[in-house]
Amino acid sequence: MQLLPSEGAQIHELWPGAAAAGAGARGTTGADGASGDIGASRDWEPAAAPSARSGGSRGTAAAGQPADPADGIKGSAAEASILAFPEPPVRRRRRYVLIGTGVSAALLAALFAVLFFSPALEVKNLQVQGNSLLTVEEAEAALAPLLGTPLTLISDADAGELLAARPEVEKVEVAAVPPSDLLVTITERVPVAVLQNGREFLLIDEDGRQLKAVGERGAVALPLIDGGADAVNSEVFSTVTAVLAALPQGVLAQLDHASAETLDSVELKLANGQTVFWGSSDANAAKAKALEALLLVPATDPPVQVFDVSTPNRPVTR
Repeated sequence: MQLLPSEGAQIHELWPGAAAAGAGARGTTGADGASGDIGASRDWEPAAAPSARSGGSRGTAAAGQPADPADGIKGSAAEASILAFPEPPVRRRRRYVLIGTGVSAALLAALFAVLFFSPALEVKNLQVQGNSLLTVEEAEAALAPLLGTPLTLISDADAGELLAARPEVEKVEVAAVPPSDLLVTITERVPVAVLQNGREFLLIDEDGRQLKAVGERGAVALPLIDGGADAVNSEVFSTVTAVLAALPQGVLAQLDHASAETLDSVELKLANGQTVFWGSSDANAAKAKALEALLLVPATDPPVQVFDVSTPNRPVTR
């Protein structure tokens, strides 16, 4: 085991032929009268202990005390600065994405709450348009359950179900008018003729559906189908209504009544007494155009009594 010298100790190296070290003397004579071969050499002095930083918390090492090696290490650590490394781009982007996703989700939740639960968007007023057979009061009464419902929760089907019992209504479309109005557009079925049922007159469409009842014949400018309310059950009824449905509204308004004894013998009577022989329900569109053109011809003398459009490419008047 190696022993380290303490501070202030002296190390003497002895070698042959050298005199023993005295108080500065070099070499002595041995007992046998010969000079000794072993002498003293150099002194060892320890290095000065490092002093602490001036003004620091540690003072200078006491004289004669060995310096603590840990002092130098601690001092170096105290003087060292901490380096901040930049965040990796991938991690930074991921953090931004997470923050953005959270903010978007919060905004969507707030928007959802406003649109679907806010009383500010509840229906308070109904606006009805497109109706003529169905009165506004009747439509509003049927649609009243929609009041107080958020605009965003009302669909066409919702309004259509409320008006499904009304034969006049074919379809319904709704549109929100913020903050609290609902616009309801009604598409009605088109009446093409009138059936007399006792003292009232029934408006019917092409399918024979009874749309509305009126008290006077002159209340509507539509042809009367002979046979009364039971006419809808006759085999010629659908043929007659198909002919009437093909006529332009201007021509339809000039008719007084329509009849047919067979499927090929449809006749129309104009309000001025003129007759239109239509024939079958084939080529209805072409026959309607031919009749419309004939009615625009200036009146002759004597006036035309019959317009025959059974052959639309060769119409005949007589």
